[in-house]
Amino acid sequence: MNEQELIAEFSRVHGSRPFGSDAEIVPFGGTNLLVSTDSFSEREDFFGALAPEAVGRVMAYGAIADILACGAKPEFLVQAWNIDQTHDKDFYGRVAEGVQRVVEHYGARVVGGDIGIAKEWCWTATVFASCASPVRRVAAKRVDFDLYSTGTFGAGNMAVFLGQTIPVPELREPVPGNAIFATDASGGFFDALENFRRANPGLCIEVDAGRAIAPEVARTAARMPPTHPGWALVGGVGEYELLFAVPRGAHVENARTSRSSSLPLKIGRGGFSTCGEGEIRIFSDGEVGRMVSPPPDYRALAPENWLGATAAYWREMGL
Repeated sequence: MNEQELIAEFSRVHGSRPFGSDAEIVPFGGTNLLVSTDSFSEREDFFGALAPEAVGRVMAYGAIADILACGAKPEFLVQAWNIDQTHDKDFYGRVAEGVQRVVEHYGARVVGGDIGIAKEWCWTATVFASCASPVRRVAAKRVDFDLYSTGTFGAGNMAVFLGQTIPVPELREPVPGNAIFATDASGGFFDALENFRRANPGLCIEVDAGRAIAPEVARTAARMPPTHPGWALVGGVGEYELLFAVPRGAHVENARTSRSSSLPLKIGRGGFSTCGEGEIRIFSDGEVGRMVSPPPDYRALAPENWLGATAAYWREMGL
């Protein structure tokens, strides 16, 4: 059973609606309470070569990204640690320092949690925020739009392909107030596109893959034929950039996406079909591909099959 099947089963039992927005949105006290929970572990999230402070930074930002994708800043974080016996107090303290720096960046607070024991450590965080008008994956209005991202993609997947240390993500600010829909790329770039398609019947998107791919990924792939740089967009290593759409031609409100003053990158455009038939088209090296199915579920594949599944998916699109 893959992850999507489990999510569907749990939502059936509990009556939740997991695909409509990155964080759960609950009307509360005259506004909306945003709640998001994420778990991380050393092996599953490729943390083995990272310094402990960097591990904390990646985990905290990964947990917070769902709130940012809803157009809000986190306010509180509750953490649960299952610790193992192979790491000492100094390791866990340094991870906590990384978590704290990210939380402080957003003016939020860590407000308690729990500690347990496990064979391999794992960390779970639930993040809370409030927002009067949250941004969802479901479009607030069905109009022509421009698609933006807070950065480029593929460096994390390329690092895993090559057995290198994954990059630490840059801290981004919430998606702009005039975003009509948004998500984060915690499951990879194509997974984010699939999130949009799942939530919006009739959605049509055109993406310029060349603008979405990190320049260093394109340079590395060029030295590794027959590897195509677009493969690094398919993989599922979370890079936590934010994708969002604004009405076609509109300026991007609050355009500063981080304290480093980087600006969002326009990577595509789209609209909505009146007949209910949507399409996601990928432009790459003068070719046009079509995204006809969800990207591979890497958690359901053996690691030795990841690269082959990635290449097969790229070919399936006709690229």
